[in-house]
Amino acid sequence: MISLDLKTVAKAYLMLVLLAAMLISAPPYSIVALILLILQIYSVYKPPRIELSLALVVCGLFLAPLALEPSAGKLFSVFLVIPAVPLLDQSLRENAFNQFSSHLRGGRKATTVSKALAAALLLVFISSIVLLNQTLMLTAIVLAGFLAVVLAYVLYKIPRMPLEVSKTWCRVVVGDTVKMLVTLKAKDGMPLYVLLETPFSWVRVEPSRFMLVAEGEREIDLDITPPLAGPSKLQLQASAIDPWGLTQVSQTLELVELHIIPRARYAEWLARKYLEQTAPGTAPAAAIPPLRALGAVKRGVEYYGSRLYQYGDRLRDVDWKHTFKLGELIVKEFVGAHGQHGIIAVNLTAKDLDEADRLAYNLVMSALTLAREAVPTALAAYNYKEVLSVTPPANPREIVKKALRLTRSVTLVKPLKKTLESPEVQRLRRSIDQLELVETESAQNLADILRLEYEAIQEAAKDHPASQALGKTAESTPAPAIITVVSSWSHDADALAITLEKLRRKGYNTVLVGLERDGSAERATR
Repeated sequence: MISLDLKTVAKAYLMLVLLAAMLISAPPYSIVALILLILQIYSVYKPPRIELSLALVVCGLFLAPLALEPSAGKLFSVFLVIPAVPLLDQSLRENAFNQFSSHLRGGRKATTVSKALAAALLLVFISSIVLLNQTLMLTAIVLAGFLAVVLAYVLYKIPRMPLEVSKTWCRVVVGDTVKMLVTLKAKDGMPLYVLLETPFSWVRVEPSRFMLVAEGEREIDLDITPPLAGPSKLQLQASAIDPWGLTQVSQTLELVELHIIPRARYAEWLARKYLEQTAPGTAPAAAIPPLRALGAVKRGVEYYGSRLYQYGDRLRDVDWKHTFKLGELIVKEFVGAHGQHGIIAVNLTAKDLDEADRLAYNLVMSALTLAREAVPTALAAYNYKEVLSVTPPANPREIVKKALRLTRSVTLVKPLKKTLESPEVQRLRRSIDQLELVETESAQNLADILRLEYEAIQEAAKDHPASQALGKTAESTPAPAIITVVSSWSHDADALAITLEKLRRKGYNTVLVGLERDGSAERATR
């Protein structure tokens, strides 16, 4: 409120000076004073942007003494404008928050507005020397002296490292999001405008732009979702601007020491924990940490029907729509896993280390989930060039051991650039069936073309390791069964689309786990 009153008084004083200059000065000085007065009055009723308001104040302070010079004299006209200098002070404070610029290296630098003011003062001073105008020269000296005093005070009060942070540490699994709270402190007794920036897309900072009071603290919320190759020490680039927006100080803040746990290592720990607790001669384990893969398999994969709630039913199975409609708790029933065999089909080919880590995690967690449900499980493992392992339905505990060994067989291969989308096998077959019902020549020709495409896809998929591995496993695991597919859908998309569509028609259900995959291949398996 005090700063607002000071600005209002200084602005009113400047308008009175301009009004006096308009009344007592002769043209063209009176015309200049009139224009400046109109602009100042208009800015009261319709405030311009902060940058334009600052420019208007600077122009008024420079030109008002020129308008007063013929009547008040050179020295007195400059003296009359000095009480309006606080208006420049308040305008700089209002504009300070907009002075942040990208500055990734630590250190101090001048802001855009300080550079512009320095250039304007220098230009006016040189012009006053060329024009031999003492009033303009004295005005430039007064304003330069004011800015020099403010700048000296800022340099004295703000150190080169004005911020300090409470450092902490965090352990997180790759891909998980952890929320943290850190405290940022100002070292010295001057308010600062602070901007926090991070070069990492997987880090969110809130708030990222704020005002830090003198010797004050501010809590910063961090949302961190680290990749496999994330840094061990999380750093942010902090920029601090003084209350007048003349200087910007940048420094690097080391906030968090990250202990990033690969997904594969976490899954391996869970698997070994399970194997220890289920080893022969040990008591049944009470519980192990919750598994986060294949939640659908634990309760089935296909909706069977609804029934009244019974004690022991899970809350997430409640059918809320029918519950609200009937006024009674209704739960959904699912079928598809209990009483059936399971098949894990895994493509042990990845494009990089991060994808390999996710693939190993999904493989082990899939095996663990089926083991927890005591589902006899078969395994079909392959890579981009050969079948690696095919097993008949076996004790799921042994499949967990096998999955742990297979995680060491992941092959890194850069994916080929695809020029065509993967085929939508189900839609292709439907189109052929529909065209065969039409007796026109054009429809039959188109059906022949689509049939040729379908046969070509089948022929290409027949020799692929994915088709061979799934075919051998299906021979020893008759339907109905659950096929859990762990793949990046890169080189095996066409083969999987054809093979899974055939198996679906024979009564197999499919669960797709994990990595990014082609949408058309996914639709073909439904």
